[in-house]
Amino acid sequence: MRIIKPVVVTVIILLTGCEKDNSERLFNSNEGFCIKIADSLVYKQSQIDFYDFSSHLIYLNNGNSFTFSNRGSFTVFADGIEIYSGQLFPLYSSFLPVGPVIRCPPLFYGDYIIPVEFIQLTDSLENTFEDPRKDTRIIEALRKYNQYREGLACEIISVQKLSSDKVRFEIRLVNNDSENLYLLDPDKMGINLFHYFTNGLILKNAYNTVFTHNITIARPEPWNTWEVDWLSVIKGKETKTISITYNSFKTLVPGQYTAIFVFPGLGRQVEREDLIQENGRIWLGDLHIKKAIIIK
Repeated sequence: MRIIKPVVVTVIILLTGCEKDNSERLFNSNEGFCIKIADSLVYKQSQIDFYDFSSHLIYLNNGNSFTFSNRGSFTVFADGIEIYSGQLFPLYSSFLPVGPVIRCPPLFYGDYIIPVEFIQLTDSLENTFEDPRKDTRIIEALRKYNQYREGLACEIISVQKLSSDKVRFEIRLVNNDSENLYLLDPDKMGINLFHYFTNGLILKNAYNTVFTHNITIARPEPWNTWEVDWLSVIKGKETKTISITYNSFKTLVPGQYTAIFVFPGLGRQVEREDLIQENGRIWLGDLHIKKAIIIK
């Protein structure tokens, strides 16, 4: 983590409707959270609706505004202090960067969202690198303007081998915010369609051998549609448990495994005007979770 020295710079805002600012005004200590992209685009506190920390999605106030070159880097500021920098990652590139990344273009989300990923090239339960996106100074800057959303938490409760090829696992979801969230529900949408949005449960043994299910995936028709009937509401501060049973899972021998699961949310299918439903907000993104488990 490095701190930038005071310099005089000229920043040209290319976003429609934005006005030019000098660096002292743009990165003033009362400006809260700010992200600069490719040394040309700057999204200030006033242009940001909120930041969901669980999925690390930055929601802009207006749609049709997220455009930038697919080369270069980006920098995150909190109250005028540079917190971290990352890379813009073109989807056509064969090189996979490590650390903070914004994929260009962000195909998985609408143009009202800036998704910030943190890539590690390991499935280890231990973090190889510290995730700079979680810096508390970012949270403090967002809270000043009511832009911080802690979002959704997820953990694997258990993985049980019921028979030679039958496995059941449970996850616990926690809504850490006060607002209600709409989540994909495998019981409502069906297990086959649910696995269109996630790879499902993956187990790896000490030799890195992969064990997983044999579910036939169902696809939405057309592919970019969604139904509110697929979703369940988890109320603010509420906890919800989901159980999934696989009737055709690769045979597991007793031993220790690493369980890997991605809890999915919707993405590009949801337009800005559909984000807020009658009983809450549709949660977008995904949560990558791991846990060491023992199969008896």
